Formats: sequence, C-alpha cells, structure tokens
Amino acid sequence: MTSSRIASRLLSVVTTCTLLLSSGLQSAMACTDARVVAQDGSVVSARSMEFGAPTDSGLVVRPRGSKLQSPAPSGASGLSWTAKYGYVYLDAFHIDGITDGLNEAGLGFGALYLPGFAGYETIAPPDNAKAMSNLQIGAWALSQFATVDEVKAALGGIHVWGEPLAAFGNAFVPLHYVLHDAKGNSIVLEWVGGKLNIYDNTVGVMTNSPTYDWQMTNLRNYVSLSPDNAKPVTVNGVQYAANGQGSGLLGLPGDPTPPSRLVQTVFALSSAVKPKNQTEALVLGQKLMNRVDLPAGLARDPSSGKSDITQWVVFRDHTNRIYYYRTYDDMTLQAVDLTKLDFSPGAPARRIAIASTKPTVHFIDPSSIPALK
Repeated sequence: MTSSRIASRLLSVVTTCTLLLSSGLQSAMACTDARVVAQDGSVVSARSMEFGAPTDSGLVVRPRGSKLQSPAPSGASGLSWTAKYGYVYLDAFHIDGITDGLNEAGLGFGALYLPGFAGYETIAPPDNAKAMSNLQIGAWALSQFATVDEVKAALGGIHVWGEPLAAFGNAFVPLHYVLHDAKGNSIVLEWVGGKLNIYDNTVGVMTNSPTYDWQMTNLRNYVSLSPDNAKPVTVNGVQYAANGQGSGLLGLPGDPTPPSRLVQTVFALSSAVKPKNQTEALVLGQKLMNRVDLPAGLARDPSSGKSDITQWVVFRDHTNRIYYYRTYDDMTLQAVDLTKLDFSPGAPARRIAIASTKPTVHFIDPSSIPALK
C-alpha cells in the first residue's frame, strides 16, 4: 500500500480521535518512551500507548522493496522511495499507519502526541518532490535507515508538512518523534513554528507536551531528589526519622501528566541498578512502564466519564531485533523475532491482531509441587 493511501485511511483514525476529543477526552495518545542500555551494550527501549477507546491495533510486517510515497500539499505527489529494510510496526483501528515500530537493522521509532506545540513546514510547489507528510515519518525512517546518525543526515533532504485532515477540523495531527538505534543513540524530532528541532535524547526518556527542551529545564526543579533515604534530624533534642523507605524521593511527582511522567521515568531509569544484559534490560523496561500504566478511570473527563487507558506497551530489543508487546487485558509478553521473518523483496505484507480479552494464566501442576522436608 502506498503512503498516500495510508494517509487517506488515517482519516478514519482521526475521526475517532475527534469524536473522543469533542466528548471531553483531551488526553488521547499520551505516551511514555524510555531507553535502557545494559552493561554489555545491549539496548532495549520501551513505549506505552494511552488512548480513550480500543485501538484494535495489529502487528504489521513490511518487506524490503516496498514502494512508498508521501502526499504533498494540495493533492500533489511528494517524496517517493523504496524500502531498503524490512520492518514491523503497530497500527491502530486497522489503519496501515505507523505508531511504533522496529526495523531489521535495529532502528526503533515512536510517534507521540505533541498538542499545542507541533507546527510543521510550509511547502512551496517546487519542493513537492521532497515533501513528507508528518504522518509518514515512521515509514520513511524505518524503511530507509539503520542508525540515528543516518536519519539525522537525511533530514535535510525532506520538507515535513502537517497534512490537514477534515475529520481533525482541517488541521494536522500534532506529533513529535523519537528514534533509538542498536548503538544506544537516541534523538527526538520536533517541528515547532515551522522549524525542525533535533535533540540528542540525553536522558533517554520522552513523553508529550511541552517540548523536549522545556522538559529538560523542568528537570532542574527536582535536583534535590535522591534514591538514598533521608537522614534523621534532631529538633530540641528529639530525633525524627523517616517513616519508611523512599524518604529521599519526597516531592517526586506521581500524577500522569506528561511533565510528571517524564520526571518519574528519568529518575527511575537513572537511579535503577544498571542491568547487566538484554534480559535484565527488558525487565527494567517493564518496571519503568509499570510506573506510568493507566488503569481505566484513573485519568478521566468528569463530564463524560471517559478516560485514557494504557492500550498497549512495546519493548524494542534493538540488539537482538526482537519486538515485544503486551496489552491492557493481558500483561503477558508476546514477541516477534525479526531475524526469523521473511523480509525479502516480494514477500507479502502481513498483519496479526494483538487484541486480548483476558489475561494469560499459567496454572501450576499440583503434582509438581514438592513436599516440605
């Protein structure tokens, strides 16, 4: 399927978003992304997807040699290209668009919501051949590049515009993007006021609005936090000790707003014991995502009662090329090994639904439980 057809089909996704927003759900597509680098150099990144209605997401496999094209303004044709790498990704509402993904070279991608700040370029007709819809960044990056540095070098050759969608009030979907590679490098891409800002993701964490630079400034408000418990203090000869573990974290924000989620995740990531290998990095990634998980009803609009929930969470193993996911109703990890997929040119694109209706439960065989000695 061409990117122009993908863009047209995204209309139905945005229609759903618009209905949710108009009914009072204003936090749609609130996400958290974090990168973990182990002592042995293994790289795992994690990302949550929050939304107020079932996304019916599926895991899609795209082979090398896929022909892709972005639309340009006023119905013109934009940049066209052929996929150099095969990749997998999650869609939403059965729409073949990339929300999150990983390619066979170990490059990972996430598109996260940036309402109130995202503003893309104005494209002149002579530049249509280099025009890239803001909805097609994921397909372009995952199909073309192996590393963050390659993406950075190629960004000067495209002009990214905000594709207006009638169902979204004839406006564009405000997005910013995060990319991680197998070397552990990470960048954030934000178009604000028509200008591209590229940030080295030094803290390894990204959420939503405000912009990444503001989030980094906000971190300065929490420099006094410590993973070490506070020492007892003595007042008028009476010693006062903390009531329990974690007293050094007093003041750490615990609400689900984007700035607070970023602070929580940065502090947890930086304070946690550095994992030794991929297995431990995957475990830490799960712990980080557990801290920001949204159960139904926790963050809701009082007039409609609707709430965001954590629809799904992914874990990208950039080193071993494994893409894991779990869903709201089933926290058991499912995974696809990219090294075992047929990405050869001409191989069919494939899709599997990830929806689940209940948890996966493994029962212990009573006969396997040994007697006490």
